[in-house]
Amino acid sequence: MCKQERISWQRLLCLTLLAGLLNSSAFAIDLRLMTGDEQGTYYQIGQEIAAQTGKVGLNLEVLPSAGSWANIVALFNSDTEFAIFQLDAYIKAARNFYRNTAMNIHDEIKVVMPLYYEEIHVIKTMDRPLDFASTESFVVGCGPQDSGSCISAEAIAEFYNKDFRYIYESYEQSLDDLKAGKLDLVIITAGKPYKLLTGQTGLALVALPRTKKAAEVYLYTSITPEDYAWLDQPVETYGVRSVLATMIQEQEGLANDLVGTVHFTILINEERLKKNGHPKWREVLFKGFNEKIAHHAVLESIGACNLIRGYGYNCQDLARDN
Repeated sequence: MCKQERISWQRLLCLTLLAGLLNSSAFAIDLRLMTGDEQGTYYQIGQEIAAQTGKVGLNLEVLPSAGSWANIVALFNSDTEFAIFQLDAYIKAARNFYRNTAMNIHDEIKVVMPLYYEEIHVIKTMDRPLDFASTESFVVGCGPQDSGSCISAEAIAEFYNKDFRYIYESYEQSLDDLKAGKLDLVIITAGKPYKLLTGQTGLALVALPRTKKAAEVYLYTSITPEDYAWLDQPVETYGVRSVLATMIQEQEGLANDLVGTVHFTILINEERLKKNGHPKWREVLFKGFNEKIAHHAVLESIGACNLIRGYGYNCQDLARDN
């Protein structure tokens, strides 16, 4: 099959299969994946991606970071080849970096795979009366300044015409300061259940009423007692899609092969990741793509999987067990 048809997605398939067969240090390629806080969902998802790509000779170094905005900046600065970030950060980057230019961020940063929705947690203390609807000004902790949580916090302030004064510190310190009365709110955008919040006590979530301003970027959703035992009822909030992306440019040869191999390896391990990985894998659109922003190698990877199905096989049968 590899010899008879000379189509780019089959070439990608051949490379992927060979990488699995010839997996050794002699054939290994080292790349970087920028994620987020080591307790966060990005970091765990990144580790689980790297565990699978490592089996086919593509070693992804999983790097912690301040979050979405820092990851986009790292892509532009060539400090990483792959990154996970929120789509609202992507939109902000498009506005900030390409204002008054003819360039388009879609030509620079390409999406490898749409991942899951992250929920916006607007946190207060349980014992402090706080009326979000009638209060105008808040002191807010949103993690490090370059985090996606701070981008979401800015959006929440805009949606509801609030005046937020931000305190930039670690999420752990923000929660401590919230309990000490130094902050009114802590806003954390993360895939539920977020590990740092699971064991907390004395906290409550602020419900976010629906607003049309959020519809283009955010999904209306809820956080429930099944996510955090300290909740006594579901709380309405917004979710924002996260994506795995790259600035490796679309071209023939190794560049496409590298991006395609990452995508194809995740694709064929769908069942394993959903069963054994972070619960958020169950929300991932493994074959989803937007042709406008997807890397061309992604289309080749999906084409390779469809080809295998056409021959009566399942591309997940190619997943390595060791």
